[in-house]
Amino acid sequence: MKAIVQNSELKGVVRAPPSKSYTHRAIVCALLSPGKTRISNPLFCEDTEASLRISKMMGARIVKQDELMITGPEQLLAPESDMDCRGSGTTLRIFTALSALTKGRCVLTGDQSLQARPMTALLQALGQLGVNASSIRGDGKPPVEVFGQGITGGAVRIRGDISSQYISGLLFACAQAENETRIEITTQLESQPYVEMTIEVMQQFGVNAEPSKEWNQILIPRRQNYVETHYEVPGDYSSAAFLMIAGALSGSIKVTGLKEKSRQGDSQIILLLKHMGISIDFAKGGYIVTRSDPKSFNIDVSNTPDLVPILAVLACQAKGQTRIFNASRLRFKESDRLSTTTTELKKMGARIDETKDGIIIEGPTRLHGAEIDSHNDHRIAMACTVAGLIAKGPTMIEGVECISKSYPEFIEHMQSLGADIELDQNSKEMRKRI
Repeated sequence: MKAIVQNSELKGVVRAPPSKSYTHRAIVCALLSPGKTRISNPLFCEDTEASLRISKMMGARIVKQDELMITGPEQLLAPESDMDCRGSGTTLRIFTALSALTKGRCVLTGDQSLQARPMTALLQALGQLGVNASSIRGDGKPPVEVFGQGITGGAVRIRGDISSQYISGLLFACAQAENETRIEITTQLESQPYVEMTIEVMQQFGVNAEPSKEWNQILIPRRQNYVETHYEVPGDYSSAAFLMIAGALSGSIKVTGLKEKSRQGDSQIILLLKHMGISIDFAKGGYIVTRSDPKSFNIDVSNTPDLVPILAVLACQAKGQTRIFNASRLRFKESDRLSTTTTELKKMGARIDETKDGIIIEGPTRLHGAEIDSHNDHRIAMACTVAGLIAKGPTMIEGVECISKSYPEFIEHMQSLGADIELDQNSKEMRKRI
């Protein structure tokens, strides 16, 4: 399924989609709450649908309209069939931990991309907590099996530089452990804002966890009860970054639906854009972004890895050398994002090179249209769509249906701002998949 993107000038107002990360977390807490939870403004995309589907398998009753009404079971069920997480790494990691709270065998798997994701650190951590959990193929990757019998609690040691989703999963599950749990994080905690978001949502459902000042330890009191609530999902800075940088490069737009103050790590995009000389201001409920000449920059993305593909596009138009570093975890996403970002932007004429843990870009460069492979990676597809707006000649992006993983309305929103994007007939079915 292909999109053809032409050089375009953007103008108008667009509302950022709801946060995928917060939607996942609200669904999980609602599953763990025996009462009825109302979730307003949820994001419906392939990843969050995976969490909803598995929540149903584990006993949740779900009514899905514009909002979500979720009633959690008194006891999580161990499904008889495999729990297929499709391509959602968040679903896989969190529900692997939750499976320990069942009273039976759970098997979690996913698509080809997900079956390449590392799980060893999480499986070992569960083992330290008295849970029988393992990789079925013995390679530390999905499919995995968990024999649920509850969580003993106690001390557990885990790396913090592979995936923050491991720690989020442990936090959700260990709140219901038999004993107090102390998570000792043995390395620098990368993507710390995502763990902060997990604790924030848990607290709104009546459950607590206490991180140390240095974030090398988190204490979770035992036998806590999740309490039903009304939760409203905020807008998503990760997805909004694509809109903002599109405006910064090719027009003047306003992005609404975002809280000016947010725990989301990717809200750092605002300070970053200002640092790069981009005109961006918050006024009357939204961010106004105006086309600007960006300055080159060096950025540590250890807490904001999802921004890398679209930052690389912006860097192509910045004068001088831009260095993006501390992004080695991107090699284990839907694609090896350091490699795929470099490969696809080079096709468009970018002077870009991959490093061990990041990317170096020399700019500015006038990009030209090319035939692009999305590598079935939603962030690569969206970043190259934005690149196509400033390229000379048409940019043809294969596999744009993958965008429905996180932002199903992205193409439609871009078109509403004036982007010249033509979808082939099959690609028009993308939005119907959700």
